[in-house]
Amino acid sequence: MTEEETPQEEETRDETETASCEKCAEYLGGWKRALADYDNLQKDLARERSELRLRAKEDVAHQLIVVLDNFDQAAKFQPEGLAKDVETWLMGLMHVRNQLEGVMQDLGLVSYGAIGETFDVHLHDAGGERTEEDKEDQEILEVAQRGWKLGEKIVRPAKVIINNKN
Repeated sequence: MTEEETPQEEETRDETETASCEKCAEYLGGWKRALADYDNLQKDLARERSELRLRAKEDVAHQLIVVLDNFDQAAKFQPEGLAKDVETWLMGLMHVRNQLEGVMQDLGLVSYGAIGETFDVHLHDAGGERTEEDKEDQEILEVAQRGWKLGEKIVRPAKVIINNKN
């Protein structure tokens, strides 16, 4: 208390300081909540961006898989005894196919499905069955279409022919 302040003025000053401290605490709490909300918003936006990128990759993958399937089908029926210039041209086309597959791998896509693997209903789509006694039951005998994964997600299951001994 200063010499000029009366006890009543001192009490008013103390009440004002107390009210100011309460306001400061209220503002500080509000700022902390706003900062936490902002951090949560940034995390949500990052997750959404990641999901959007993944969906975009899947969309591109579905379109490119069809093109690679056509290359694979064409390669199965490559004629024998081609002229040297036609064979060179065909090798160039297959190089383009390999580049396209490289783009798929750069996007994070992995092809799967191979002869000799065991059929897995979660990874493969059985397009047919045959019986071969020298092979294991449910063994993949032929791959009609390769399967594709993006991370752990199946973009397209492999279409296979399996051995059925039953």
